This record gives sequence, C-alpha cells and structure tokens, in this order.
Amino acid sequence: MSERLDCRQVVDRLYDFLDGELTATDAEEVRAHMAACAHCFERSDFEAAFLRFLEARGKGKDCPPEVRRRILDSLL
Repeated sequence: MSERLDCRQVVDRLYDFLDGELTATDAEEVRAHMAACAHCFERSDFEAAFLRFLEARGKGKDCPPEVRRRILDSLL
C-alpha cells in the first residue's frame, strides 16, 4: 500500500488496524488518512468503542464467528 488510501480502503482495513494486524507501514497509512479525515477518524473511534463493548459483554468468551460476521456486515 504505497499510494494514498481513500476512505473505502481505510474502512476495509479498519478492523485489522484496530486489532493490530496490519504491518507498521500499512497501519501508519491508515493513521495518516484518519488524521486528515474527520469522517474516518470518527468511524474508527466508534468501531473501537464497539469492539471494547463486545469484549466487555463477552467477559472473556469468544464471539461466535457467525455473530461477528453478521455484526460486521450490518455495519458496513
């Protein structure tokens, strides 16, 4: 990912970014886009809070993959 990211590319990578699964270079490109794009920054902030909520609600239990997929599909 050497070229500048657009909003859709950032949204497509958002969960990988929040989960720390991107390379350092890719994560920096996402961070740079969000620093310049209020919409993507707000989306990232919401999604991070949502993931923290799910984690707290699960109290250590894994969310079934089907449920996670349905939640993600409804958000995108």
